[in-house]
Amino acid sequence: MVQLFPAAFRCRAVKFPTHPLADPAPTLAAEVNTTQSEIDTVPETGRARPVPLLATAPSWEALRGYATLMRGVLDALPFGVAVLDRGGTLTTWNHELASMLPSPPSRGGTHDISVLVREVHRIVADPQDFDARLQLALEPSEAELDGELPSSDFEVALHGEDGGALAVSANAFGDGDESIVICFRDATGELRARRALEHRAMHDQLTGLPNRELLMDRLSVALARLGRQGTAVGVLFIDLDGFKEVNDLHGHDVGDELLVSVAARLRREVRDGDTVARFGGDEFVVLCEDLVRIEAAEPLARRLAEAVAQPVSIAERTLHVRASIGVVVEQNSATSAEALVKRADAEMYRVKHGAR
Repeated sequence: MVQLFPAAFRCRAVKFPTHPLADPAPTLAAEVNTTQSEIDTVPETGRARPVPLLATAPSWEALRGYATLMRGVLDALPFGVAVLDRGGTLTTWNHELASMLPSPPSRGGTHDISVLVREVHRIVADPQDFDARLQLALEPSEAELDGELPSSDFEVALHGEDGGALAVSANAFGDGDESIVICFRDATGELRARRALEHRAMHDQLTGLPNRELLMDRLSVALARLGRQGTAVGVLFIDLDGFKEVNDLHGHDVGDELLVSVAARLRREVRDGDTVARFGGDEFVVLCEDLVRIEAAEPLARRLAEAVAQPVSIAERTLHVRASIGVVVEQNSATSAEALVKRADAEMYRVKHGAR
């Protein structure tokens, strides 16, 4: 094992041939047919005859062609590639890796892995996280000790406001060659696609609000924190009165626009840390965390009711709906999220029927 850079990374004991462009002779030899005259006596005639022999000699033209081909293939890859030898020396890298790094290693010099790591630190959001993951990837694993070809893949966040990602994989050559190949790939597109899928799975497609699943997850987390913080959690269950009549009279398209308008009004009335979720149909739930006073949820309920009661203009129509709101405040961390929402739902129905 060798010390590769200050974070005390360990690399597998590896060896890698000299860069083919620098000294290609040791890496490849072309077999050529040559005829070499030797004196061999033919017993019957006693005369000498030439004997064809197969000799091996390097073909420098073939070597140069092979090196050029390999360099072309390496530089054509759509991801960055770095190769380390047994001492942790950076022996080969391609154009894509050079384009990813702020200051790529210079050709013709001798560089160890610390040069590569230093440049990667400049593009990742958390250099320490990258160091820890790379160290784990380069350490010999049980699979490697058993003769299997190890492969360690991980992903780290890129520096910047865009929230990109860098995918990294480390692989051993195998077949007695213990060199390490480290590949770097910009995985920002994949990360954004995953985030979009996760968002669609946890949010209502019509209003963009968190859906029931995300609400219950956040409520469970909020309840678990109650014992440590000594505050309260408020749940406000909202049902729209008159929404069914709007749907029946004006159609579902108008009803959908009304729901979008109501969702926007609810979001404007809550704090930044509160959650407004569409629970289903014309039902919404507001989760208020870290309530210092139990009575703090009542003024919010009144503001929400007033906001929903304001007329809504859609397709040259003026629509009116009202909100029945059930309010429940909980300080007991042992209460389940499902039980708390049920209580808020029951309180909403009590308010709705009491208003009649």
